[in-house]
Amino acid sequence: MSRLNNKVALVTGAGQIGNIGAAICEAFLREGAAGVMATDISEVHSGALLTDLRNRFGGERVQFATLDVSDPDQWATALESTAQHFGHLDILVNNAGIAIHGGIADTSLEDLRTVMAVNHDGSFIGTKACLPLLSEAHTRHAGGGVIINTVSMASYMPNANNIGYHVSKAAQRMLTLCAAQELGPQKIRVNSVHPGVTMTPLMRQGLDDYVSQGLWESTEAAEAALAAMNPLNMASQPQDTAEAFVYLASEEARFVTGAAICHDGGLGMRY
Repeated sequence: MSRLNNKVALVTGAGQIGNIGAAICEAFLREGAAGVMATDISEVHSGALLTDLRNRFGGERVQFATLDVSDPDQWATALESTAQHFGHLDILVNNAGIAIHGGIADTSLEDLRTVMAVNHDGSFIGTKACLPLLSEAHTRHAGGGVIINTVSMASYMPNANNIGYHVSKAAQRMLTLCAAQELGPQKIRVNSVHPGVTMTPLMRQGLDDYVSQGLWESTEAAEAALAAMNPLNMASQPQDTAEAFVYLASEEARFVTGAAICHDGGLGMRY
């Protein structure tokens, strides 16, 4: 496949096999990306991810950098490494995200700020840091530079038990819209993908938290209940979600900006 030929991407939150970020890296490489810089705040699982991707797609096409997306200095280091390995950057995927469950009464201001720092601020800092490189992408590709934010259906849906995550994702969606309007003249497209229930390590952790709060009897019961919220009555797998990112990153989407792709099994029809 060659939908992303000669393109270079940086993907945050991509340090562990089984999460959306790792699936995006795999899909980009499969579609011919010249290089992918996978980043994550932790290196704990990165060795297994790199070994897997390099065995299948070649060692020179994928690299890893430690990146706390809330730290501008670490962004500078990651971008320097990207330029050193691949020479340029065409695609930024702001995928890193965290959740600290709780409502207003039991969520501290510190916890709220921690979630915002990753889910919203990280996308803002990354977008700002990558602008000089992305603004040159139009000289290589008709579709120009690409920014894709992993937002979530949580940006539309209130949840009294997860206020920090939902508020941060709503802010991230508005950031996407504002950036799309501002950066369009620089030939940079900015879009968002809104996954519904997707079985990632973060999702499973969240389901376990709900069980510990007594909201469901088991993780399996929680998964079934969430899946039943959409008309397809199923949860998505990360590799399914990754296909939406391939489309937005490709030249097929060269006239698409400010869009929200709801990869949610139809859940959004209710909101």
